[in-house]
Amino acid sequence: MCNLGEYLSYVSVSMNEFRRRLLDQVTNNNLGVQTSLFNKISGITIFLSIFFAVLVTENQIDYKFGDQIDLIDWIIGGLFCIEYLCRLYVAPLQEKYGKGWKGIVRYLFSPMAIIDVIAIIPSFIGVRAELKILRVIRLLRILKIGRNEKFKESIFHFNFALKSKSQELQISTVYTLLLLLISSTCMYLAESSIQPELLGSIPRCLWWSVTTVSAVGYGDSIPVTAIGKIIASVTSLMGIGAIAIPTGILAAGFSESIGIQSKGYKEVDDI
Repeated sequence: MCNLGEYLSYVSVSMNEFRRRLLDQVTNNNLGVQTSLFNKISGITIFLSIFFAVLVTENQIDYKFGDQIDLIDWIIGGLFCIEYLCRLYVAPLQEKYGKGWKGIVRYLFSPMAIIDVIAIIPSFIGVRAELKILRVIRLLRILKIGRNEKFKESIFHFNFALKSKSQELQISTVYTLLLLLISSTCMYLAESSIQPELLGSIPRCLWWSVTTVSAVGYGDSIPVTAIGKIIASVTSLMGIGAIAIPTGILAAGFSESIGIQSKGYKEVDDI
């Protein structure tokens, strides 16, 4: 009996230790800037599930490889179930849920748990591929995983760049808006009588201007007159500046933020 009691005590201690370690993996605690192996596997599984859900919407792929993709989908669904049970198992160890059955019930009705269930169900009820794409909402889990120190540091640099260069970005925005308005107006004057359906108003020309300045160039509306082509050429060249200027401004803001951070680290090292 004594040996049995010691064995049960040992098993209990081991299970508690395993549960605490699993909690660290699930919540990404005590890992600094790193992402836990559990959350890395979870993130990869989420992306794979979305990838195959998108891929199977192509009829030819679905016809040739539908059975194989269904098998992969079952495996992914199984991994989601294991992940869900792991999160359920460690929920009572988290203060926000509470201890015991109370913590388990609270987790079951938490937004993230409901999202997990929505992501799991399509694998086992034979729904259409379009519904399986609902798993994209599970990307919210990845965003939550990314709340580590490195992620926070990146957000800080981005916010610093926006705030420190707000005036320059406003000037760049005004330049872009003026370019769009002037080019669309000029194109309207040059092409409205020739192509009334495509370029017969400034709003229609504004659509052309946006696609030209952004270098997208859908080709659904193009100038046919010599003057219109000249306007389009000038707009395209000036559009390079409309893209390059804010890019350079943000890059400078990032460099300043990183420089300030590096200087702070150096000052700490000197001390």
